[in-house]
Amino acid sequence: MGFTYSESYRLPIWQRKWFIERINKEFAKAADKGESAPSRAAHHQDPEARSLMGMSRPSPPAKLRRFT
Repeated sequence: MGFTYSESYRLPIWQRKWFIERINKEFAKAADKGESAPSRAAHHQDPEARSLMGMSRPSPPAKLRRFT
């Protein structure tokens, strides 16, 4: 979810429980479809792998654009 340990520690208990239940639902839904959870590992971030997974972008996000 992109939380650091300190951010997740400061969340109210009800929100922590909600996030955990929501993540479990997503994993269960993916398992029912026979899919695995998408990985954000470095070996899945090359352009070929992203295009094969249907996650390619026509242009990079604004914060990653290089102006020369």
